[in-house]
Amino acid sequence: MMMQTNEQLPETFEKYFWDCNFNELSLDKYKKFITERLLNYGDMEAVRYILKKVNKTELKNIIFNSKNLNNKTKNFWEIMLNE
Repeated sequence: MMMQTNEQLPETFEKYFWDCNFNELSLDKYKKFITERLLNYGDMEAVRYILKKVNKTELKNIIFNSKNLNNKTKNFWEIMLNE
């Protein structure tokens, strides 16, 4: 059984979650939401963070099934992850 760590997001990402209580966000609890938000609005640091923290299978699943990614972001990542 895998333990949840409730690891806090880096403080530099707070600007991407202007509409949320940032201190309550954790990748363990809100992986899909955080991934979508950072892929839509994040900078290179945010993208690197997601690529490091979310395994490729989960990332593909989030991207291919997302209704929250904008069309350009979704298309880019579908191309990048389609091997």
